[in-house]
Amino acid sequence: MRKLYSILAGFTVFALIVYALLPNREFSESIYPLPFNTTVSFYDDQADGGTSVAGISMIDSSFVFKCKLHGDNEKPAWCGLIWDFNLNQQYSYRNWTFVDSLILNIKTENINEMIIKVWAYDPDVTDEQVKTSFRPLIKEIPLKGGVERISVPMEFLRVPDWWYQQNNVNENLKQRHQGSIARFEITPGWEVKRDQDFQIEIISIEAKGLSNLAFGILLFFFLVVFSIAIGYQNKMRR
Repeated sequence: MRKLYSILAGFTVFALIVYALLPNREFSESIYPLPFNTTVSFYDDQADGGTSVAGISMIDSSFVFKCKLHGDNEKPAWCGLIWDFNLNQQYSYRNWTFVDSLILNIKTENINEMIIKVWAYDPDVTDEQVKTSFRPLIKEIPLKGGVERISVPMEFLRVPDWWYQQNNVNENLKQRHQGSIARFEITPGWEVKRDQDFQIEIISIEAKGLSNLAFGILLFFFLVVFSIAIGYQNKMRR
């Protein structure tokens, strides 16, 4: 028994040394500046009869989004920016499995809240021809104005209730499908003032994370070693 325990202890020490020497598997993907094979565009409600006005421009290397929501509070108003990772309908979704946070460097004027949306392909629900069938992960972000660096943990993004209702999806189906991200979107918040120009200057946006794969393998190895030791001990007692 001592020999077996010595062998298992040796394997454990070796595994710990290998784990300590492994480099951290960091994940980092640029959302802006634009990565290869990605487009960004703006939209407003004019195509649906609204009078909101949106536009984009460049200031040095920054991307500037400007908008003024129409002033009729009795009617909905909207505008926004959307990044398309699925260019030309090639279904080349981004794998954000290891993403744990979104890092935004922005500068804002006359806007107190914005919403970020990450749209994921859900194989049980999504019809690629129907954009609203993609699973949205959203988060409202309060803004102070001026230059800000904002870190948003992915776990804080939630799937809104309306998406489950709109697509007749059981609300117990909580899987986020971060391995198939199709779009990223920025919109003004719910309480942004109407009939007032605002702008969001985007300096950079990154999706970042750290893989726990090596740590998971190490835990699995410890579980195997522990199981062997317990099994052998029980066998010797019989």
